[in-house]
Amino acid sequence: MSDTMDICGLKAERGQKLQTYIPVLDSNTKIPITIINGQNDGPTLLITAGIHGGEYPGIAAAIEISQAIEPEVISGCLIIIHPVNIRSFWERSAFVTPDDGKNLNREFPGDVNGTLSQKTAWLLSRHFFPLADFYADLHSGDIHEELYPYVYYPGLPNSEISAKAREVAMVLDMKFMVRSTATTGAYNYAAISGVPSLLIERGGSGLCRREDIDAYKNDLHNILCKLELLCSPQQQQKHTPVDVTDVIYLETDQAGCWFSSCRCGDKIKQGDKLGYLTDLFGNTITVYNAEQDGIILYQCSALAAPKGTILVTYGKVKNN
Repeated sequence: MSDTMDICGLKAERGQKLQTYIPVLDSNTKIPITIINGQNDGPTLLITAGIHGGEYPGIAAAIEISQAIEPEVISGCLIIIHPVNIRSFWERSAFVTPDDGKNLNREFPGDVNGTLSQKTAWLLSRHFFPLADFYADLHSGDIHEELYPYVYYPGLPNSEISAKAREVAMVLDMKFMVRSTATTGAYNYAAISGVPSLLIERGGSGLCRREDIDAYKNDLHNILCKLELLCSPQQQQKHTPVDVTDVIYLETDQAGCWFSSCRCGDKIKQGDKLGYLTDLFGNTITVYNAEQDGIILYQCSALAAPKGTILVTYGKVKNN
């Protein structure tokens, strides 16, 4: 890395920490960014939180580590955006950017002449991903979702990128990981662009519990140590993630009231009842049963389930 980290004219010299706002192109929106240009040479790690503004634990963890870490202990450069979707954050909206109704995580690589979501995606794709040697994108279950902690690593574009990302995923203190072959989303686009990346999931349901924040901070500490940006012992892990395969995202094809029969982290057998959907008069519309054995990763925690809602996500635990 060079002595100066320059992002759209925001400059942090070697040994300098910069905390400021970066404008989203020609919009009136500015997002908070921390650049910690370490005292010593090393890789560049990009961390984003709040691509979905209602996913709070990762945002809180990113804010706290951006305040706590100083350049003297860093070898390389740490870039943290906290949160990315500032408009969604202040409006407390689930999934979408209030200005355009779009899911920012479905807009990559973005459009310089597009809506706010598309411009934000373009800003990250063009000015942040090319700087990164590794990328960690922090998520949670959204305001209407609960989940069991797990991590996605990319299956694309090749085995080398996938293996590098998976190796880092192994230092996270969680039980499960999922290899994704999707091409949408910030971390998948970054991976396709040649940057090993992870999407980490902790917390949910619009809550910002201290235990989830601290677990996230431990995850980030271990990532920093693994990538050798930080010379410090890793936090002890209670769990090492194993792969979950054949993931099923059970989506409702009609609106209804959702009643779950399971909890996140539950082990299920083929045929087990996952939950049921009723109309507003209590009449059962559909009963959902598991198509395979597996583990519940996340599910809708709200009563209201509009058409297209993912009700339950589950997959098979791979025996290593």
